[in-house]
Amino acid sequence: MDNFDRHGVKVEVPEDSLPSWNSNTRRASEVVDMLWVLKKKKDENGNLHKYKARAVVCGNQQKAKAKSAGKDSVLETFAPAARGTTFKLLCAICCITKRRVRQFDVEAAYLNGLFDGDDPIVHVRPPPNERQFDDRGVPIVWRLIKPLYGEADAGRIWHRTAKRQLVEVQQF
Repeated sequence: MDNFDRHGVKVEVPEDSLPSWNSNTRRASEVVDMLWVLKKKKDENGNLHKYKARAVVCGNQQKAKAKSAGKDSVLETFAPAARGTTFKLLCAICCITKRRVRQFDVEAAYLNGLFDGDDPIVHVRPPPNERQFDDRGVPIVWRLIKPLYGEADAGRIWHRTAKRQLVEVQQF
């Protein structure tokens, strides 16, 4: 949750302020659930090094809800990936032209993605143990400002943001 706060991922809103709020069920139909993904990290010898937890969006619910609302075209989930042969070809070209190959890892990559005006607004229920209620007892949900892991189109949004940074800003 520290990463969420550091990257300004969410804004908390009362669930009854959403257009699909149903006062009988006390739920809004457009809100997608989140869950925890837990991992045990091991060192090179196979010994337990640390425990990691990641809050992820249930993207399968997001797709189903968009489809039932007739907004199937809104969720474009395609994000390009390079084949191994393409990478080998680029390395060979770099060797021939005497260029350096550099590699880097972006920490919390999806949390650095940026929504555009065309992207759908996503509301999620916080994961278990993080849920809150306002003073009227109405659940608080998160309106996402940046994409999260598990979100249906998060990979595409991250790719678009990274490409924009490399091409337009860095002139790569």
